[in-house]
Amino acid sequence: MSGDELEACSSEIATVANSNQSSPFTTATDCGDVETMLEAEDFCAGGIECTLQNEDGSFPIENVERMQGTVVDHKVKCIIREAVLGAMKIQSDPNIIKYWPKTWQDCISLLSGEGYTEAIQYWICLNREHPCCYDITNSPEELCKFEHKPKVTSGGPRNIALIGHWDGWQPFSTSCKHSCGAIEVSIATMKKSDRCSTEEVYVSGFVPSYLLPNKCPISLDPFLEILVKELEDLFVNGLPPGKIVIWCILLLWTGDYPAQAQVGKFIQGGIWPCRRCNVVGAQGSESTHYYYGNYRYHSRYPSDERDLNMFVQTMKDIECEDRPTVHATMARESGFTGLSILHRLYAAYGFNILKDLTFDAMHDVTLNIIHHHLLRYLEAGILSRNEIDVRLAAIPWTSELKDGRLPTSVTKRLGFWKAEELQKFCYPASEYVLGGILPDDEYHVWILIVRITEMIFQIGRSGWSDDDIQLLKQLILRHNTLTEEVEGLKSCVVTLHNLIHYPEEIKRFSSPDNYWCYTFERAVHGYVVRSSNNRNMELSFSNSECLREFLKFHSGNVQSSMKLNTSFFPGYVHASTISEAVTMAKHRDVAYQSILVGGKKYTSLSTHEVTEVFRVLKKQQLKHFTLAVIQAPSIYMSQHGFGGTLYRVGEHVLVSDDAGELSVAKIDAILAVNIEEEYHLLLKGEEYAQSVTETGDSRIHTSSENPFVESTSSMIFFPCKSIVRKVMLFPDPDHLHDPYMYVVIDHQRPFIPLNKEAVIVPHFPEAGDMVCVRGTIGNEVYFAHIQSVNKNSNTCQVYFYGNDPGHPSISASKYKRLKLQETVHWSSILGTAKGQFIGHYWVA
Repeated sequence: MSGDELEACSSEIATVANSNQSSPFTTATDCGDVETMLEAEDFCAGGIECTLQNEDGSFPIENVERMQGTVVDHKVKCIIREAVLGAMKIQSDPNIIKYWPKTWQDCISLLSGEGYTEAIQYWICLNREHPCCYDITNSPEELCKFEHKPKVTSGGPRNIALIGHWDGWQPFSTSCKHSCGAIEVSIATMKKSDRCSTEEVYVSGFVPSYLLPNKCPISLDPFLEILVKELEDLFVNGLPPGKIVIWCILLLWTGDYPAQAQVGKFIQGGIWPCRRCNVVGAQGSESTHYYYGNYRYHSRYPSDERDLNMFVQTMKDIECEDRPTVHATMARESGFTGLSILHRLYAAYGFNILKDLTFDAMHDVTLNIIHHHLLRYLEAGILSRNEIDVRLAAIPWTSELKDGRLPTSVTKRLGFWKAEELQKFCYPASEYVLGGILPDDEYHVWILIVRITEMIFQIGRSGWSDDDIQLLKQLILRHNTLTEEVEGLKSCVVTLHNLIHYPEEIKRFSSPDNYWCYTFERAVHGYVVRSSNNRNMELSFSNSECLREFLKFHSGNVQSSMKLNTSFFPGYVHASTISEAVTMAKHRDVAYQSILVGGKKYTSLSTHEVTEVFRVLKKQQLKHFTLAVIQAPSIYMSQHGFGGTLYRVGEHVLVSDDAGELSVAKIDAILAVNIEEEYHLLLKGEEYAQSVTETGDSRIHTSSENPFVESTSSMIFFPCKSIVRKVMLFPDPDHLHDPYMYVVIDHQRPFIPLNKEAVIVPHFPEAGDMVCVRGTIGNEVYFAHIQSVNKNSNTCQVYFYGNDPGHPSISASKYKRLKLQETVHWSSILGTAKGQFIGHYWVA
């Protein structure tokens, strides 16, 4: 080797060793499997498996360029880059590469001859168990900072499941660039009434969103890393040692669509918008936006579900791609912007970022779909704002519905409506506000979202059966199909598509009120109202939240005692306030189902009223008896509704008699009647009877199918236990200001008088189908055999099948093909007919 070649070789080795001639970097290790850097085959570069050397022996420097890491790891990346660059330069000269040192001792000998006397050997951990993370160690036996020893844990019955949430918000009342966010959790295994309180929302960290880079998929990872690392520790090691060990898992993650896309690293919209299925978007003819229609087809042929294991490698590749244009192309073609940090929990207990990141009914149903329909009706002039306002003002809201935001005016206040107003307008108000003024073709679509809202926000909160889930699925499929056919493809946005996945989500996590965002959104209000000088607000929010949680748990350890305000006589309990009544109902020693609430006073009854009281109580009236009556303004029934219901004087209720028949009554007085040292809780009220027509038929409100009732002006007594639930009486829409009859708004009914067979999902016809076709007169249904389909006009050429008049002896269930071929529109098809062909006959 000539002097020039030796000098060049030693110079390059010195560059590889270290630019400051003090820390050579020559050896790599895979946690005990020691290899030289030039021979390393498993090189951890940005979370993907690649080789440092190509098959032809060249060194792909882009592998090093793609290495991910923190600012602290920048020096490590630079050293590796220098090593590879030096090796590439030497390898390009065949006269030098043969003298390249093969071992560390050869390297020391060569460097010592050139004056490098402080050479130090380091080792690089390239283990695949921690992709995107790498560390330098002093020996192959030393574990790196990303310790990857296998850990074993076992579960138990005493586990805590958490619900995660992320959302960004504006801390100021006006829009500005200073946006914030919060990563929060609530306890899924807590009682629902407690979990829905903002006191049970715990903040993992506040995020200064205005400082994060825009449209950067990994911008949230450093903040989620703290939570995920703690979740991993809580799952493996459990809570701090004590008498028992409690493990903790993340059950699901909730949020609106943009927030879920940010956490899960999904693309918003585009060709592949859905993390659950392989639905493909199509661009509209008038814009570049993607829409997701063809619901009639997908009702018959659902899109395939996405399998997480098939996309993990793709997510990793996208995560490691630093070139913006390539990254954008890969994201657009797959629907992912990277690999979510929550995927680390998949190895622990199967947390699936495709299925366990839920959809939020608060945002999808109310703020998107309901708002879209209502706004379209108003902007297109289909509805009159003034007429809606007049009817909306006549809704007799109950005290529970008034406890929150109420929809008031679409003329002046619609732009300020939040999710709660939109939900209450849709159900229970819209059937009576829009009924009769919304055209039939539009009302057929609107009433479907009303029923969906009722099931999700009212009926489903008491639990779901398989029939309920199937009914919801039928309603959603019909709603989405009719929405597309009435409004066009531009209405088929991704939030409309998300509705399709609600039935399967309810099967996994039960009612959506377990994980919707109402509680987390209310918690935001508590953050922003706290005092601050508007500088470093995230720190102020954090300090205040830490203090709140500390005081909460401190006060929770204080044993509080309350003296129950009970009477000496059995059957009568009184509370001054509703909070005291709720406490009495939950008392561990004595539980009361009916409690008088509010200021009480003694009153008297007339002779006729006393007779009625004895008749209702089924007691024989004595000649001499002691009677005392206490009157209260309200009564609390702990077994009614969600967490109890307070009935007040002036409200309307459904009452059940001994035969189970229901009637409507207005509460005029709430009484505790003491007869011979025993109290009985009774209600005095005005009775309503069902309104009938001149022919004796019951009058029914067409839009809601609820009955009309009229006041009988007669007073009745009934036991408090006969109360079924509250109702509202809406005045006759044709006589709003001077009504003589009212529509019963049964907004708390426990089920919908509708079954899944009654909800017809629009059929996607194909040649060869035998279908049921609705006739033009009455409700007649005919059998038709489809010969051809015209998708441009949405029509079919069919042969109808009917009874054979020439063979009256043939069974009535056999049908013969008629001679004429006719055209049928898709909207007339009710569905596939049940039966089979036997010869030339169709047997139903």
